[in-house]
Amino acid sequence: MRQSTLLKVFILSSFLSSVYAFGEGRDCPADPYADPANDICNPLRYVPNKVLNCLGAALFFIVAAALTFWSFRRKANYFLCLVIGAWFEGAGFVLRVLMRDNLHSLNLYIVANLFIILAPCAFLAGDYIVFGRLVQFLEAHHYIRPFKARQVSRIFIASDIITFLIQGSGGGLSASSSTGSAELGAHLFLAGIAIQMVSFIFFSCVWILFGIRVFSGDKQLWHREGWKPLYFALGFTCICFIIRSIYRTAELAGGYISYLSTHEGYFLGLDSLPLLLGIATYVFFWPGNYLHFDGNPFKKSKARRTEEGAQMYPLNAGDSYETQTGLDTKITPTYNNYYVRR
Repeated sequence: MRQSTLLKVFILSSFLSSVYAFGEGRDCPADPYADPANDICNPLRYVPNKVLNCLGAALFFIVAAALTFWSFRRKANYFLCLVIGAWFEGAGFVLRVLMRDNLHSLNLYIVANLFIILAPCAFLAGDYIVFGRLVQFLEAHHYIRPFKARQVSRIFIASDIITFLIQGSGGGLSASSSTGSAELGAHLFLAGIAIQMVSFIFFSCVWILFGIRVFSGDKQLWHREGWKPLYFALGFTCICFIIRSIYRTAELAGGYISYLSTHEGYFLGLDSLPLLLGIATYVFFWPGNYLHFDGNPFKKSKARRTEEGAQMYPLNAGDSYETQTGLDTKITPTYNNYYVRR
């Protein structure tokens, strides 16, 4: 909890420093609608389209409501990050609509961008978690070697957080009045996005490798019913999120006032639409409908490995456990005249 709070404070402070540096010491035009593309006080450099942003907010809220329904109907607490992220993305679009009447408002810009940038990180985390749970559910760890199911979630979520921190620090420096600091910030922000993209592409390769290994090496598991729809749905979301990552990387490579950055159509078509399609996929392929666990599957897996790794000794008829072993350690009788040393 403490680390999460520090992270939020850090990112918020980065955005605050960014936008206040952005507007400090600059004369804003009296009419913000006259020439938004050259308005130095308008961080977007355009006027958000009211109809499209309202539609975007409505669609994200509909998907968020459907995901929330599934979270109550078929519990999957590990997937709450994606559900919450969907509500945040919809709220971000609402704030973009409000910005139409407040193009120079620093507060709206801060919160809107915070929501828009935070949400996709939650979507990626959702994919990481679902894949780890799927591998655990199938007990197919050996098909993702050298990784383990739990490691997949932890490693890629950690990379998600690290790259987000890089983006946050870059956002704060990029609007500095110092040319050197501004260039450093822009490069940091671009590096954060690019590393996040590479990390997710690598994760997608692990997803592909798992499918290939199961298909070629375990026909019985491959033809087992009930898991492949979720597996392929996860693959579709990977494609959607990679498209978004490539767009964001290309956008930032051109700078904050590049052609891609200052034309809303690219943001809506290559950022928002792929994200919407990706998370909407889980409305139809909710993980809770495919993965059924009693409690924490990772803890059960550890307990099972302990049981499997326990030493087994033969029991001769007529002898006590202590007589055979000379041990006073706790022992438990099992099946077929064997006992387990704990």
